[in-house]
Amino acid sequence: MKVVKFIAGIRYFVLIPVIGLAIAACALFIKGGVDLVHFMQVVVTGMEAAGPEASIIVEIVETVHLFLVGTVLFLTSVGLYQLFIQPLPLPGWLKINDIEELELNLVGLTIVVLGVNFLSIIFEPQETNLAFFGIGYALPIAALAYFMKVRSMMSKKSEEEEGHLTKLGEAVSAESESSWLPEENKD
Repeated sequence: MKVVKFIAGIRYFVLIPVIGLAIAACALFIKGGVDLVHFMQVVVTGMEAAGPEASIIVEIVETVHLFLVGTVLFLTSVGLYQLFIQPLPLPGWLKINDIEELELNLVGLTIVVLGVNFLSIIFEPQETNLAFFGIGYALPIAALAYFMKVRSMMSKKSEEEEGHLTKLGEAVSAESESSWLPEENKD
């Protein structure tokens, strides 16, 4: 029994990444908020003289990017807590049911990070061949998108199989129950 309690208690080590990810998410939210306020000051005062449109687009996208990364870190923190410690009273869209959902969130985040990084390269004035950068960013994005598609197809297929097996199990159970009932109770 002590071994079982010890193994069950090990799950509380998950609090380390839960707390760490929550702190990192808060830090990104604060950094994004500070960047947004600073950006608004620059836009209102008109201090930016060189390339205002490209600069505005890149800064806004990078700020939104900070908020998105913070959100994914927060969702990962909450998800790990729900999976290993205890369920939380959250809306349905925030509930995490398995580790695959967290994995897909991380893959989606990686795709967004790559896209935002490429966008900032596009808008920076430099003498580089964008084709190499484009291919370098497009290949991992395509591979990760394919991974997400295959993973979601596998999840749907396993859900369908579980539903089919449940129905089959219910049918077998009903049939076996009817075989041991007396003849007058079968109708």
